[in-house]
Formats: sequence, structure tokens, C-alpha cells
Amino acid sequence: MDANEVLRRYAAGERNFRQANLKGISLIKANLREADFTGANLKNSDLSDSDLGSANLNWVSLRGAKINGANLRGTKMPDGRIHNDYLNSEHYALKFCQLLE
Repeated sequence: MDANEVLRRYAAGERNFRQANLKGISLIKANLREADFTGANLKNSDLSDSDLGSANLNWVSLRGAKINGANLRGTKMPDGRIHNDYLNSEHYALKFCQLLE
């Protein structure tokens, strides 16, 4: 699945992207609020400045992903915790990107 397909499906109301292989996808500044990415492969993806508010990233592989500046308010992270902030630091983001590796 490529970025255009994800955005098209999201715009059509789909929120279920569970187990999707999205390795290396570029979704910079994308609105993906409340999307369910449980178990998806987002390795080496770029989600910089995207809106992932209240999304489900449980069991997501984020190794090498760029998530700087992303809105993660209410987002369920790979470690199961609910996050309530924006990511503004590369160092801060890296700890989440390596959780399931």
C-alpha cells in the first residue's frame, strides 16, 4: 500500500490499517487521527508533523521511522501507553521507534 492509497482510504472514512505493510511510506503532515495501525510495519517511514491524535500504534514497528513534530495526543504507543504530547526532539522520538525491536 502506498501513501496515496492510505490517504484515499482515510479520506473515504477507513480507519483500519491493522497489519498493513507501510515500510518506508512518506506521510508527512498527513491527517491520520484515530487510525488503527495495530501491528503495522512502519519501519523507515516518515510521519513527521503528521496528526496521529488518538491513533492506535500498539505493536507497530517504528524502527527508523521519523515522527518528529507529530501530534500524538491520546495516541496508544507501541509500549501500550497513551501519549499526550507532540514529538519535538529526534532523541525523544528514538526511544519510541526502538520499543519493539
